[in-house]
Amino acid sequence: MIDISSVAAAFIALFIVMDPFSSVPVFLALTRKYSQKDKLRAATVATAVAAGVFLGFLFLGPLALSFLGIRFESFQIAGGLLMLLIAVSFALGIEFGKSQHAPVEAVIIGVPLLSGPGTMLTSMLLRSSFGEINVALAGIAACLASYAILLASSQIYRLIGKSGLEILSRVMGVLLAAFAVEYIRKGFGL
Repeated sequence: MIDISSVAAAFIALFIVMDPFSSVPVFLALTRKYSQKDKLRAATVATAVAAGVFLGFLFLGPLALSFLGIRFESFQIAGGLLMLLIAVSFALGIEFGKSQHAPVEAVIIGVPLLSGPGTMLTSMLLRSSFGEINVALAGIAACLASYAILLASSQIYRLIGKSGLEILSRVMGVLLAAFAVEYIRKGFGL
């Protein structure tokens, strides 16, 4: 059953994890020589792949956990800890294990630009709290919002600049840390 408050809560969490504002400089750098039509295509492919990865983990992730014999509580604790590390990287501007030589295609198509490990993990964690349909709707909405941000990346960058994008990413990191602590708490049954 669709619950608007659940969709809204899941959207906020997914939008924070996707952090499309941090993708603006990368997207602009990678598409600077593209025509407007090619930029549109790059944004479309990036968000379509991000949505596909998100939906795949949302619907098939629990089956994978079951197959591997991993209890959901263990996944919540581990996922919360990993999400906390991602939040720290956002909030403090620290990069953990990112390659500076990722292939252009991998970045442009949305993995890990939008649907990285944090999005995959969050899709499965939110499912238990809000239900598949609500999280699916929220994820699609977050992908569409990310798509709009990528399309408007030149205007956003001109408006708020690199410092503004950094500030937005840091604020999202703090909010993501709060979500991570909630998942860890739930995993321990507190």
